[in-house]
Amino acid sequence: MAKRQAACEVQKRREQGGRLWLSYYNQILYKKGIITEQERNKMALKIGEWKGSSQ
Repeated sequence: MAKRQAACEVQKRREQGGRLWLSYYNQILYKKGIITEQERNKMALKIGEWKGSSQ
């Protein structure tokens, strides 16, 4: 039981880390003028819903 809970916590941290990196790059692309504000907002919504890859 404890192993399963620990694995679940690790997966949650990986997903959170993935969302943080995606959000960071999304913001950088916007600041550099590569994407529009509308595109940034649309991607931010998708990043918020993202669950990462199952391993």
